[in-house]
Amino acid sequence: MVIKNLKIVTLKKIIEHGYIEITNTKITNIQEGDYNKDDSDVIDGQNHIAMPGFIDIHIHGSCGIDFMDADVEDIKTIAKALYSEGTTTFLATTLTSDTKSLEKVCKVVAKAKKEVASLGGIHFEGPYINAKYKGAQNEAFIRDPNIEEFNHLVKLSSNNVRYISLAPEKNNAMEFIANAVKHGVTVSAGHTDATFNDIEKAISYGLTNTTHTHNAMSGHHHRNPGVVTAAMYFDNLFTEAICDGIHVCPNSLKTFYKIVGPDRFIIVTDALLGKHSNINEFKLFGLDCIKKDGAAYLTTGPLAGSLLTMDQGVRNMRDYTNASLIDLAKISSTNAARALHFKDRGVLAKGKLADIVLLDDSLNVVNVYKLGEKVY
Repeated sequence: MVIKNLKIVTLKKIIEHGYIEITNTKITNIQEGDYNKDDSDVIDGQNHIAMPGFIDIHIHGSCGIDFMDADVEDIKTIAKALYSEGTTTFLATTLTSDTKSLEKVCKVVAKAKKEVASLGGIHFEGPYINAKYKGAQNEAFIRDPNIEEFNHLVKLSSNNVRYISLAPEKNNAMEFIANAVKHGVTVSAGHTDATFNDIEKAISYGLTNTTHTHNAMSGHHHRNPGVVTAAMYFDNLFTEAICDGIHVCPNSLKTFYKIVGPDRFIIVTDALLGKHSNINEFKLFGLDCIKKDGAAYLTTGPLAGSLLTMDQGVRNMRDYTNASLIDLAKISSTNAARALHFKDRGVLAKGKLADIVLLDDSLNVVNVYKLGEKVY
């Protein structure tokens, strides 16, 4: 299959007019110029922008479904909806909960992975977090890092746990981080009161990310530097941010992005089940939530999560920072793939999976291809 007449965003340059050849789920050639061969399987890209499919490493649900309660068919429903926003890989993100509930997610994801091409695995958000910055997590289930429990869950998931957010200042956290990394799991600091020094120490044990940076963590302070300061300083940290303009105001986002740069920043949605749904009131693992002013809030007041789509996050970052198309591709796909050690996706290049999103000049999603198959 060939998609021609494209503006192709690669890691090193933008091909203003070219084509992409696809064979058996992978990109086999990217060329500048016209495609003139007599081939029946040619699609006219109509001069749209081609970028690597978006990767959302932090999403709790959509379509009225939370991953904590989902079955395989539910995950298929969510995956289909996410294609409409250009997302070709996502992590089913959990909430702080009891072991039995996490076991259920692990079993379901292990089955769903065989049927849902865009499901990248599991992101455990908690339960090993700090109650001080619990946000919309249920405090009743917060606990110290437990290596035995974690190893059990990894095994139950058929090794599909890809990412965990935790508080590195908790008891046993450093040993836990080292163990998680040994299992191939990316470790991120989130819902944490860690100091700058805590993060520096955690990095030496394998920490590589910060979760929804600025939200639910110790901030940037001139006498007591916390996680936000560390996220800005350490060049080996990837930094998630919810780019809806609500969780972090646009001026803070553009300042943070200016410091961190396009090689470490990762757009995430942290979207809840209310996305792609008419549901206005719902439960977040026992906590009451309501849609209000473009986001989701606990009925007690605090922000609970977003309703953001990945394509809107990309447009927002373009508007806030004037980021180039190459840098927008990095922060919506390439960096997430690097953080998760997905070497087969995240860029448009020969040998990579044919996960491609076509966008118009306003960066609205036009078509989406997953493994070379048109899915939207």
